[in-house]
Amino acid sequence: MSSILLFAVAACMGLCMPARAAADPIRIGAIFPLTGNSAVNGQSLRDGVLLAVDEINKRGGVNGNKIELVIEDSKSDPQAAAAAFNKIEAGPPPLFYVSMLSNVGVALAPLADAKKVILVGVSTSALAFTKGHDMVYRYFPLAQGEISPLVRILQNIKAKKLGIIYSNEEYGTELERLLRKSFEDMGGTVASQSFVLGDTDMSRQIASLKAQDAIVVATLGASLTNTVRQLREAKYGGSVLVPSSGAVPAYFLLPEMQEVYVSAPIIYNPGYLYAREASDRFVARYKTPITVYAANGYDFIKLISGLLEDRPLTREGVHDALAAGFQYSGVFGPVLVKPGEHEMGFPMYPAQILNNTLSFR
Repeated sequence: MSSILLFAVAACMGLCMPARAAADPIRIGAIFPLTGNSAVNGQSLRDGVLLAVDEINKRGGVNGNKIELVIEDSKSDPQAAAAAFNKIEAGPPPLFYVSMLSNVGVALAPLADAKKVILVGVSTSALAFTKGHDMVYRYFPLAQGEISPLVRILQNIKAKKLGIIYSNEEYGTELERLLRKSFEDMGGTVASQSFVLGDTDMSRQIASLKAQDAIVVATLGASLTNTVRQLREAKYGGSVLVPSSGAVPAYFLLPEMQEVYVSAPIIYNPGYLYAREASDRFVARYKTPITVYAANGYDFIKLISGLLEDRPLTREGVHDALAAGFQYSGVFGPVLVKPGEHEMGFPMYPAQILNNTLSFR
């Protein structure tokens, strides 16, 4: 899997715009949160995209055309993102756009539809992002992608009584609903406790679930590590499981995260050669470990560049290539997208945090 594998599985539709000349650059509009609440993750994403672009351009670009990034700061804000989109559109039009964050993506989606230009969201989890939008695609797993590895872990540890502490917002509630159904279908019992994002005291939720064999913390960001820490302080004796947001190095290096089970992307598995090579190049360039955000951006640029080989480089051509469906293997492993699908989710795998590293099981 050390090389990109891409093939279309449906015929392309007719094109209504001429292909660009071989010497013209491929402009990509990149709207990332470089400042604001998500700046650290946005900067990591940007670095992964830049690494991929440089690697592709050094090999001659796509169909002889070099890639040119047009990066604008969304400031982690939907209105600023919309202004950035309009600013980019006012110049030479990009072939397509890529953005990060759910609230930003939801704001940009109708603009992309109106301009008939593809928008791809990375690190974007809102269900509404792609719903009802012909020009909008997502390269990021939804809550559904977390269920299989979490269930496999629960089976391996022989849990019969499951507790779920979840954030009362779209991601947390969807993860709780899907995991509850899967575990109950296996014959287990589930007890759940919710909290509002921003709450910091989880003592009530933990006290209610202390008798469970295992507890899944179904949330994102600081709420996840805060809840795990409080489970440790409460001396909870069962197994603790978290979704893939707990797999980033900044989290799995924390003392409270040791021995926690996690649904993790294979980018962190040193045994997966293609991911390890990409990670080594990222570390050599930026002197910092690769994150899932950097890998998400890196892999998408590699995916789309391979998909566009030997195709007309027009906005319609990008739409047709994505709509046709494809199979791809990159730093996140195999991805299969059926014709007409707008969700390009990559797989997760069971892992456990041991000795400050991810041990894949």
